[in-house]
Amino acid sequence: MSQLLITKFVAKSLAATVSVLMLSTVANAATADQKQIQQLRQEVETLKTLIQQQQQVQLQQASQIAQVKAAPQSGLAGLKSKAGADVNLYGFVRADANYILDGADGDFSNVKGTTGDVKDKLNATLKTTRLGLDFKTNVEGADVGGKVEVDFAGTNDSVRIRHAYLTYNNWLVGQTTSNFLGGASPEMIDFSTNVGTGTNRLPQVRYSVNATPTTKLVFSAEEGGSKGVSSVDDGKDVSTTKYVAPVLTAKVIQNFTGGNVSARAFVEHYKDETARDDKVGYGVAGGVSFKPIDPLQLVADVSYVKGNSNYLIGSNDAYEIVDGNIEQNEAIAANIGATYRISPKLRTTLAYGTIIADDGTKFAKANGGANERLSQAWVNFIYSPVKPIDFGIEYVKGDRKTFAGEKHDDDRVGLMAKYNF
Repeated sequence: MSQLLITKFVAKSLAATVSVLMLSTVANAATADQKQIQQLRQEVETLKTLIQQQQQVQLQQASQIAQVKAAPQSGLAGLKSKAGADVNLYGFVRADANYILDGADGDFSNVKGTTGDVKDKLNATLKTTRLGLDFKTNVEGADVGGKVEVDFAGTNDSVRIRHAYLTYNNWLVGQTTSNFLGGASPEMIDFSTNVGTGTNRLPQVRYSVNATPTTKLVFSAEEGGSKGVSSVDDGKDVSTTKYVAPVLTAKVIQNFTGGNVSARAFVEHYKDETARDDKVGYGVAGGVSFKPIDPLQLVADVSYVKGNSNYLIGSNDAYEIVDGNIEQNEAIAANIGATYRISPKLRTTLAYGTIIADDGTKFAKANGGANERLSQAWVNFIYSPVKPIDFGIEYVKGDRKTFAGEKHDDDRVGLMAKYNF
């Protein structure tokens, strides 16, 4: 009997143990299910919050769009040409005043021709006021555009075409700044721009291509404009220079973080009908612009030209006829400058430019009155109280020396007020 009781006791004990284990497992499973349910509930609440936030953003955007549509629009907003091109109007209204301390008469500096005969004189003008239209569209997959830009710096303050060209993908046809120019040049208020650089705008055909994402190549065929020392007929200067082919130019621009470098070249061929002689003129140039620190912009450019008179400001005539032969002028030009942004509204530039002709050429020996050296040093301050408005003051000291040794100054103070639109 005792063994039977022991057996029953063991059986009941095992049954109780199994029951306890089963209840424990069920309890643990229920606890895990509750945790998962709670987690799912939290995720659902998070999703609800995100959806509500997204709905609020969409409502705000819809309200902003409605406000923009309801706001009065500018007369030029969304302007289209007859052919469907997007049109952008730009330009500025500008007033200038120059106080000539000692130099050449005129609204702006003329160090090339100064004889120092004008002193203590004030000139003022608004002829640099500028208007421009840019056109851009896409036609059958081709990028098509154009530009027309004018100012009032023509003869007797008449309207003058600065730029007028069309673009088709990588091609440009029309009048714009020579491809040989457009290097680094310090900021100058004086509209005539400093010697040692250039702004000449010529009719041309130009092709541009990006060799790499940071390297651009530009080639052009341009109208020739060099002239020899003019002869005189009935009191008028008569040029006998003749071009039978365009001037060819090439430029490479390499961009890098904070700036770029450029290398340029041109070659031209002309004849002189009086001498019945012909010569090749050419030039090379290089420039750099970079920011060593954010507020400071440094620029430098240097050029060498032979037998050319229309690219660099301050150039002598391209050649002289000596003993029936074309004798060409040769010159080196350079400019260097630094612009420092003192504050978001105030900047200053300190710079120097020069062009120096070779005094050992036959051209120099035959033209004692031509310029051996021209130089300009200047400092300016430009204040922009609000974004579209610029006020500037500038002092320019110019010097001229001829092959014959004569020296003259062109010193002046310039004032400028400009509204950009």
